[in-house]
Amino acid sequence: MSQDPVIGAAAPQVPGDDHPRVPAWAPPWLRGGLAHVPSRWRGGGPAVVAGRALLLVTGTLVALTVWVLSPGTGDVLVLAGVAAAAVVLLGASSVLPWQRWSPRAPIVFPLAVMVALAVLGRGTEQVAGAYVPFFVLCFVYVGVFLPPHTAYGLLPAAVPLYLLSSEALEPTVVVRTVVVSCTWLLVAELLAQLARRQRAAADVLVRDARTDPLTTIGNRRDLEDRMVRLVPGDTVVVCDLDHFKQLNDTRGHAFGDQVLREFGAMLATHLRRDDYAARFGGEEFVLLLHASGTGPAMDVVERLRQTWCDGGGATTFSAGCATLDEVTSAQQALVAADAALYAAKREGRNCTRSAEAADGWGPRVGADSVRDLSHEL
Repeated sequence: MSQDPVIGAAAPQVPGDDHPRVPAWAPPWLRGGLAHVPSRWRGGGPAVVAGRALLLVTGTLVALTVWVLSPGTGDVLVLAGVAAAAVVLLGASSVLPWQRWSPRAPIVFPLAVMVALAVLGRGTEQVAGAYVPFFVLCFVYVGVFLPPHTAYGLLPAAVPLYLLSSEALEPTVVVRTVVVSCTWLLVAELLAQLARRQRAAADVLVRDARTDPLTTIGNRRDLEDRMVRLVPGDTVVVCDLDHFKQLNDTRGHAFGDQVLREFGAMLATHLRRDDYAARFGGEEFVLLLHASGTGPAMDVVERLRQTWCDGGGATTFSAGCATLDEVTSAQQALVAADAALYAAKREGRNCTRSAEAADGWGPRVGADSVRDLSHEL
């Protein structure tokens, strides 16, 4: 089956959502902060958003504290130039195609901060050396938001920029540079490893929360999230294993569980790439068939029935399907497909019935709105 992977750097996107969601591993304070960022500035993913925040935070701290250093006229001009360059970078970051580039591309943000610090160090008299602690903040950003080992690529640029931003080059400065360089790498790599472990643990939790433990396909919670993304032309199919209670009573619950596992595996293996299956509850399963329409959807179900039969399925299954249109919600389609399923049950089981798409789908759907398409297949 072609379920979208639950494990990943970001949660699945909803159509119409132009920016990736905040990843599940992010701490609550970060998730809350990014959620309040205007949508225009959330493009590019959490690493880009945090990179913009890095520029803003360092710039704001410099602006609030630089006056304590009594900068001269020349220093103020340099500061103004650096601020203008930062504004240009911020503006450009909102239109650049970050999603097409390497995950390491946001390294431009800490690099820009360090270049700005070097310019202040060489171009000013009173400000030089005052803000070199920001280099640590840059490597913290790299460790938390960029892939592991990115810090090693940043270090060759960071060392000369650090020396430029410092005071006169003296033996103590050289020794300090060696020490802080090792500290930067250590901090960045430790944070990267911690972030990776937290990400992996969060991914496992998300996957377990959205997977049926018996059949290993989607569960009801995952199904509900995916149904909101259905569009007109998609089809909802409800499948139910025939006489499953009798199977449980005569051959035992362990055998019934094995049948459910085999049916879930069959769906996972033989559905089309863009389609989806979930266990709805008990012996009921729901399929979401994208861009199929009623006829092709019933063809898919019949091929699944043939595959199940050829594989020696212990029992047959009945199915009902309903296709969304412009006036039909996904929930209404699910109710209509369920009504079509019970029509199939009444008509002898081991068949598929389709509910006609019509305005007013919902609990009022009855047997007279169900059309037998078995002879058209």
